[in-house]
Amino acid sequence: MVVWHGVINAFVTPPGVFLALMAGGFLTVWRWRMIGWILIGGGWMLLTVASLPVATSAWARRAESIPALRHIPGRAQAIVVLAAGRYRHAPEYGGRDTVGTNTLVRLRYAAYLYRQRPLPILVSGGAPFGGTADALLMRHVLIHTFHVPVRFVESKSRTTAQNARLSARILRHAGIRRIVLVTQAWHMPRAAALFCAQGLTVTPAPTDFAGTSRRGATVLGALPSAHALALSSLIVHEEIGTMWMRLRGALPRWLAAAINNP
Repeated sequence: MVVWHGVINAFVTPPGVFLALMAGGFLTVWRWRMIGWILIGGGWMLLTVASLPVATSAWARRAESIPALRHIPGRAQAIVVLAAGRYRHAPEYGGRDTVGTNTLVRLRYAAYLYRQRPLPILVSGGAPFGGTADALLMRHVLIHTFHVPVRFVESKSRTTAQNARLSARILRHAGIRRIVLVTQAWHMPRAAALFCAQGLTVTPAPTDFAGTSRRGATVLGALPSAHALALSSLIVHEEIGTMWMRLRGALPRWLAAAINNP
């Protein structure tokens, strides 16, 4: 399931979706010249725009619709941190897996929040491709690098929706219903909605705001950037995920159940 999810994602987000358009154009240009050139030109143009910092910075500011947390609410009962991938077989750590860059950014902010107010922490993330669960790697880094204790570990989830469902189960069992949720700013709208759907009261604590970059405001903003293209891919992924959530909400109950439990 995870592999197929990754394959589909590769062809509906940049750069795969634009390369697919151009490939379709090359395959059809010999028979339907106008359609083929439209596909080739459109794919090239969209790929270029998605690679420009001036475009992706503006896109990120729109996607990062939830502002930074000003203070932790007095009634908050726990801090929840979501996994965001790992750094596999890290040679500088003896060939062991450790947390990836995005996950590390989330953990750093969670540690910062914990020092403001020492709430119990839940880390959430499974092992989609095998090995040690992301949540266990996250716990190790919080304890041994940031010297912050971890009370709850959710180590079975493979998607954000599963993060929400399985974490909520653990939290409800502990009598916790009000959480501070930590994830990247571009990921927060969808993540917060999914946790709210589980009956939790969520205080969003977004971090790593991509829309604040000044690169797009300089001459460099008009030059293609691999970082900008990667950010475009993340934002498109989130928008597709949000659209899918809305679609499922609009489906008949029996059909939505069939999709959620294949």
